[in-house]
Amino acid sequence: MIQSIFSSPGTVAVNIKRIAVLLLLAAIVALPGCGSTTKVYTNDKTLVYKGDLYNLSNVQRLGSRMEGTLPNGDKVNLKQMDKKEVNELLDEHSSFVVTAFVEMDDKDMVFQNSRVDSYSDVSSMTKRLDSAMSKIQKFMANKKSTQLKLK
Repeated sequence: MIQSIFSSPGTVAVNIKRIAVLLLLAAIVALPGCGSTTKVYTNDKTLVYKGDLYNLSNVQRLGSRMEGTLPNGDKVNLKQMDKKEVNELLDEHSSFVVTAFVEMDDKDMVFQNSRVDSYSDVSSMTKRLDSAMSKIQKFMANKKSTQLKLK
């Protein structure tokens, strides 16, 4: 039988081709196991807040600001003010509207908008905004996370 395989040259070539094809198939089947250790994470990041969806994938600068709108229409930056300065404003204008913003490059997201009549109102808004910014920064640093829902 061995002699008959080698006696006809066409049969040897066919067997070598079959062996080559089988080895190639075995190599192809083994390849997916080698590549399974590589993880690919997408760069798509979205923020959901009050039913709105914000795309943070290409945002280069994240920031926040607190802006007070006085009854006469003037706007003041509350982030730069201390407790004494805020209380002076409240003494002068018994209450005013404060808006907290999350800044994403050239877009602003209104995080909170409320009328305040005491420094503790301003302080609680500031703490809430700072907490949200901390969550956003952690979210942006995490390569695996793709969506953050703020409350």
